[in-house]
Amino acid sequence: MTNQPRNRAESEISCALTASRWIGGSCLNLVCEFNDRYLENLARAAECGCAETMPAIVRAHQSLWLAVDDEVRQRASTCPFLLADFQFSSVSWWQRAQSGDRLDHQGLRAGDFPWIIAMDLARDALTVAWYTARQDICLATLLVGVPAEVAEIIANFTLQALWRLADHHHPYLRPRYESRSGFWNRLLSAAARDDRDALHDLHRSAFLFADSEHERRAPVRPRGTTARGS
Repeated sequence: MTNQPRNRAESEISCALTASRWIGGSCLNLVCEFNDRYLENLARAAECGCAETMPAIVRAHQSLWLAVDDEVRQRASTCPFLLADFQFSSVSWWQRAQSGDRLDHQGLRAGDFPWIIAMDLARDALTVAWYTARQDICLATLLVGVPAEVAEIIANFTLQALWRLADHHHPYLRPRYESRSGFWNRLLSAAARDDRDALHDLHRSAFLFADSEHERRAPVRPRGTTARGS
């Protein structure tokens, strides 16, 4: 009697045990779900035809946004990082939010969406950031694009307090890389062509850019000290 079936079964069990579920899988799923909804609302903004109220990132690439259908949006939404920003790179802003200090909207232009949609999207973005930061701080720096200090602050909020922050300050919800028009051009063009290699290259370059930004902002710690929580 041959041992082949038994060996195959043992091999399959071994693979199942060693290929444990990645801890960040649920976080990445949330990121992609948010991205899909966020892109859907940006694409709708392109259809309104009102340049004055249209988000700048949509106005700059309106023809590409008008071509975004369900399939294009799904491909673009698989970016392994949040496509929206909420002062995520500003440690001082989040420190003020944590301490309850007044967060002034002076000089901040109106949000990109009607207020009820903006509040819902802001809540969703902060919920994804909160959940990811509570799972793993380092993972949050990658998927959300926050410095570790900001991830720690967000993780210490209650969800209700975070939603109140979103409701009161939803105009701070902006597209990620809003000032880097080329990123959005490459993202929408590659998604429209179903060019997976181009999307992969874009994801990689975005991570490299985020790494350089984090290194530039990281505080210099005196020798012999350790990061908080280590």
